[in-house]
Amino acid sequence: MKYKLIDLFAGAGGLTTGFHLADFESLCAIEVDKKALATYKHNYPGAKIVNEDICKVNPRELRQWLGLQSEELTVVIGGPPCQGFSRNIPAGCRSLDESRNQLYKTFLEFVEEFRPIYVVMENVPEILNAYKGIVRYEITKQLESFGYKVASASLNAAHYGIPQTRTRAFFIASLDKTPCFPKPTHSEEKSMKQLNLFDNGISSIVTVRDAIGDLPPLDAGQEYSEDNYPSQVNSIYQAMMRSESTKLVNHVARALSPVQIARVRVLKEGQDAKHLPPELAPKKHYSGAYGRLYWDKPARTITRWVFHPGSGRFFHPTQDRTITIREAARLHSFPDKFHFLGTYTEMSSQIGESVPPLLAKAIAKCLIQDCH
Repeated sequence: MKYKLIDLFAGAGGLTTGFHLADFESLCAIEVDKKALATYKHNYPGAKIVNEDICKVNPRELRQWLGLQSEELTVVIGGPPCQGFSRNIPAGCRSLDESRNQLYKTFLEFVEEFRPIYVVMENVPEILNAYKGIVRYEITKQLESFGYKVASASLNAAHYGIPQTRTRAFFIASLDKTPCFPKPTHSEEKSMKQLNLFDNGISSIVTVRDAIGDLPPLDAGQEYSEDNYPSQVNSIYQAMMRSESTKLVNHVARALSPVQIARVRVLKEGQDAKHLPPELAPKKHYSGAYGRLYWDKPARTITRWVFHPGSGRFFHPTQDRTITIREAARLHSFPDKFHFLGTYTEMSSQIGESVPPLLAKAIAKCLIQDCH
């Protein structure tokens, strides 16, 4: 029998995908973004879909519609929008009273109504210390008032086999035992003996080469449209990503402007805007902007702006283009069988705004196993 979940603020389904990989089944997803929800529905056709502002959804009516009793659901998962806590917003512009900073309370209303055995809420790392820790305290105390035992922490995706150094915060709550977080499984340290944190048997960190080295080369603006994979796998990660997939989809490279093409052509692997000649250098730029990925390191955080080379290190390590949708999905740990729908920028947002599925899988497995 599969474990049951509902996904609030579901997006395209990053959290759901990780939980599915751990043998959970999605009963329902709530998401206001119609395009992201179309991708979710395509990949999880058995789930009931609610395309609505979650503030307009009545938790009790939803529970009754799903035919669930209190404490019958295994887990409520979700990532309330986090822009108000993000470090990308200047501190002077943040306000705890803003509506976008209050959506975690809506999430908790659904928890109170459903009383699932477990709760997993994801957010930006800053939420743990935002406003002098008030938000973390409020979430913890509210869950405890419902009868849950609660733990919270930030996790680096690269420590769990994802080829990306993305850090996210998680609140995990349980009705029946003190929750714990999964132990790291991968390390960037060459000498494991230097790390007391890691057990023997820890794997080396997954790199960009491990993740996308098997995918066929493309030019900017080109799409791979063959029916099969043109090459064999050359890493365990690639084999895992290809599992249950017979056709390579979403391997499409965005067209670039003449100046963007000129910039990428003069950059070598790992170089970025600061290595551009004066005639091609932008007047202002982010750290890592117009950067090529390193083959033998994980990617930095894949954001919704992955389609724009000026927004981060999103150029392919050696080919003269930005990474494709499938390459971004691979770096985010979406399996190849997961298909994205929409325009290039819409699909970029769906990836960048989601939780890496393998990180969600690690948490899901920890819920249902004795991980002490």
